Amino acid sequence: MKKLYRAALFLLLAVHWQCGGRSPQEGDTGLELSDLLEDIRQTENQLLATMPNADTALAARLIEKISLYTEALPYDTLSAQLMIKAANLFLLFPDMEVNALRQLQLVYTRFAGQNHAAQALFLSGMIYDNNLRQPQQAIKMWEQLIEQYPGHPLAAQAATLLKITDEDPSNDIELIEKWLNDPKNKTNQIQVQTE
Repeated sequence: MKKLYRAALFLLLAVHWQCGGRSPQEGDTGLELSDLLEDIRQTENQLLATMPNADTALAARLIEKISLYTEALPYDTLSAQLMIKAANLFLLFPDMEVNALRQLQLVYTRFAGQNHAAQALFLSGMIYDNNLRQPQQAIKMWEQLIEQYPGHPLAAQAATLLKITDEDPSNDIELIEKWLNDPKNKTNQIQVQTE
């Protein structure tokens, strides 16, 4: 009788698992997600306390926790904010720029038409230009930002960056030096430094 009971219980659990059971990611309740979100905030505060010398172990842990949250709620606006944070965290590690760009691409495709998409496009351009030394890709990102989000404050900054960025990275230094040495820009430089 015990063998029959065990077999029936095993069969019942197997059927439940195949038909109605949920994976651990799908099984997150609001309470579990709120706990995860609180854990993300605490880890982020711990990481900020280690700045300017970021604790990369904490950064890696924070990326993992952000990933859990964004997989559970991929189209939540908080997920967009967290993916942008994760992209910035990836930049703390050598040769992880592509991972950062993947996070940002998810943001500007999933959240098209929203502020987060504009932020992701702007940051993608910065990574292409500053980290990967691919100004042509940066130009594409900033042009897309200006075209799709003309009223966004970052569109004006992207337009300024387009003026000083060209296909040849060596020209960027020359343009910046020229701008810095131009007497007309001295008052702008002083204002920026005092703000």
